[in-house]
Amino acid sequence: MSLTDKQQRFAELYEGNATEAASKAGYKHPKDAGIRCLKNVEICRLIQNRRNEELEPDILTRIDRQVFWSKVAMDESLPMKDRLKASELLGKSEGDFITKHAVDESTQNSLADLIKRIQSGAGQSSVAIVPVPA
Repeated sequence: MSLTDKQQRFAELYEGNATEAASKAGYKHPKDAGIRCLKNVEICRLIQNRRNEELEPDILTRIDRQVFWSKVAMDESLPMKDRLKASELLGKSEGDFITKHAVDESTQNSLADLIKRIQSGAGQSSVAIVPVPA
């Protein structure tokens, strides 16, 4: 089902007020037409697509951020602290600083013993044990 010219104009003109958009689009009874238009799935989809396109340039994707950080990190005219920060953020975004350790049964038993000692007050150090998803 394709949209009529008025429906198309309504979708292009809609900015939160259906009656106003219907009036500008040329409907004779804008209040009723606005309500009807907002119930039309295709019109709503067109409005949402337009909103997404308007917002899109303002939001950097992961790739956009990585390209930006790469340019900053390689720009020798910038202060070293800025270049290092960009390099750090780029590394974090790539997961370069994540250390993974394999845990076998003996390690699990050792961790369980350590947890018991800490809970009983035997350990004097401040330790936080956080489960890491596999």
